[in-house]
Amino acid sequence: MTSSSEGEILQPNQTIRDRWRIRSKIGGGGFGEIYDAVDLQNLMELVAVKVESSKASKQVLKMEVAVLRRLQGLSINRMKIILGKKHACKFYGCGRNDKFNYLVMSLQGRNLADLRRESPRQCFSLSTGVRLALQILKSIEDIHHVGFLHRDIKPSNFALGRNSATAKCVYMLDFGLARQYVNAKGDIRTPRSAAGFRGTVRYASLSAHKNREMGRHDDIWSLFYMIYEFVQGALPWRKIKDKDEVGRMKEDINPEKLLESLPDEMRDFYAHLDKLGYHDKPDYDLLSKCLRQIMTRLNIKMDDPYDWELNYENLTNKSKTMAQISGSKRTDTQAIRDKGWQTFEINIL
Repeated sequence: MTSSSEGEILQPNQTIRDRWRIRSKIGGGGFGEIYDAVDLQNLMELVAVKVESSKASKQVLKMEVAVLRRLQGLSINRMKIILGKKHACKFYGCGRNDKFNYLVMSLQGRNLADLRRESPRQCFSLSTGVRLALQILKSIEDIHHVGFLHRDIKPSNFALGRNSATAKCVYMLDFGLARQYVNAKGDIRTPRSAAGFRGTVRYASLSAHKNREMGRHDDIWSLFYMIYEFVQGALPWRKIKDKDEVGRMKEDINPEKLLESLPDEMRDFYAHLDKLGYHDKPDYDLLSKCLRQIMTRLNIKMDDPYDWELNYENLTNKSKTMAQISGSKRTDTQAIRDKGWQTFEINIL
């Protein structure tokens, strides 16, 4: 393996374990880099390869592997496979050498943040927004069911499938900030007195802003803020960058200011969420029911076209606003040889 140019960990046509051939870099950040690649052992299927430097002070891929394996229903010893979760990316493999750690998983399509920004109104129709929210809620329930919190619920961490069979399915991404909230006995872990901020400022829960230990309800608070942004286009604190100031705004805002711009059914959603604490299990069925009631009232079907499938033509100036619809005033290849590779050891409580 030769050194990568421009500081990149991998280069096009490098092959990992004689199986995954790198095509191009498609993303990156403080955590590492993401590449698309072809699976040479699986009909040239496209996959995503996440890599991080083995010398990085903070490594997150072990957590990602742990969560993906749990969600896929793949036991650590690979001796038992059960039906995986619909909204989880497929896990293909992981490993490391002296230069970097890697994770291979299914490659998805566009993320929801990009799709919203492409809308002429910077928002989705209520039909699209509520159906996305319903799938995101289910993905949150799934990760909670296997014992983890996501802790960074935001639009860019959800993407649609990239082929015709999965084009309407929402997939949860990026488990680098996930945390196991139960111990080996399945009991809720004792909250730390000061947990530190985790998440993304715009969508973080008030507990996150206060550096409290996050619970299951905090992931759903982030979803609530996403729903508002989906159908309104912007949260009240959209232009504020300071974390503490955003936290104060979230604490001081009158809930009515948010709820008056949402369908009436979201009041029950908010009321349930508002009474939950760290140890409480959210009533996912109740929350799902609130969203489904909106769909029933407005005759929204799960297989209706999404806004982008209509080229956003349903969001022209002549289209009904969300408030009107709601009925209220709210208004060959260079190979990385097997020598030196190791598999991850995943420690689960």
